[in-house]
Amino acid sequence: MISNKIKQIMKENHIKAVDVARHLEITPQSLNRKFAKDIWSTQDLISVLDFLGCQLVIEYKPDTKLVFSMDDTKKNI
Repeated sequence: MISNKIKQIMKENHIKAVDVARHLEITPQSLNRKFAKDIWSTQDLISVLDFLGCQLVIEYKPDTKLVFSMDDTKKNI
């Protein structure tokens, strides 16, 4: 589950859930629901990982990676 991995990173870096909720601009209760249901929008996932000092990376083919950043969450107008 994605939520378990996020919690593990938070624990290793001594980051509290309230700080993650504040970063996402949601209530701690809303964050708890995300963890409980393991439901993350792409934008929230990238944002949380960025906040935790991580990146969302997709590896495919030998030596080929796609790295997602906050820029990928912005809509092109």
